[in-house]
Amino acid sequence: MLKPSLTATLLCGVLATPALAHEDHQMECSETAIHAMHADIQAMTDGESKTMAMKEMDMAEEMMAKKDTDACMTHMHKAMEEIEK
Repeated sequence: MLKPSLTATLLCGVLATPALAHEDHQMECSETAIHAMHADIQAMTDGESKTMAMKEMDMAEEMMAKKDTDACMTHMHKAMEEIEK
């Protein structure tokens, strides 16, 4: 069994990581990050921002498949901006 202080430390670390990634736009172009972004997009209400975020993520996935990390990150950044609207 974990000690309460260790549990709190671990929990804070886990919870803070996604928030920082979203806030600073420091996500990496990976399957994990793309799946996380898709989950965020699915949680959005329907509208122009959601549509644009989905299009940007489609392009990010296409660039990831082509191994173009810079372009992938650019599209992920644009999708994140739409999510934050």
